[in-house]
Amino acid sequence: MLRQCLLFSVLAGFILGLFFTVTVPFEIRQMADARGWPSRKGIITKSAASRKVGLLGRPYWTADICGSYKDNGVGFCVSRVRYGEFRLGDGKASSLQAVAKYHVGKEVDVFYSTNNPGKVILEADAPWSTMVAALGLGTALLLLPVLLFVLRMALAP
Repeated sequence: MLRQCLLFSVLAGFILGLFFTVTVPFEIRQMADARGWPSRKGIITKSAASRKVGLLGRPYWTADICGSYKDNGVGFCVSRVRYGEFRLGDGKASSLQAVAKYHVGKEVDVFYSTNNPGKVILEADAPWSTMVAALGLGTALLLLPVLLFVLRMALAP
């Protein structure tokens, strides 16, 4: 029973490690691209935290932040405040924090992709520490089964 539990834990860790090592480079690429995006001034017109239900029926929270550009009045909505972070747990705390930071009436810089002007974020400079830690964790979890195999072979009679 203990052996099966250990095997399941190592397999779950391996899958999680695979997820991190595949998704983190894409997120890092988006972070790097966003640092070069131009910005326009905007005014926040809607800022609310919303509870949603995921594919597996688990609830999670998102910050719904919308506004309009000051120069032409065209509206925008952000699906993410910035790249380079993962939602931990249900995301309620981070959603409420974003809503408090980007309240209705606040003037903001809206960064947009020149290739896709509808792709917008409010913070182009995200800290790299989360992504580096996630990539390190993913690599460690991928290498754990190899390390355990080598250790087992070294200890085997």
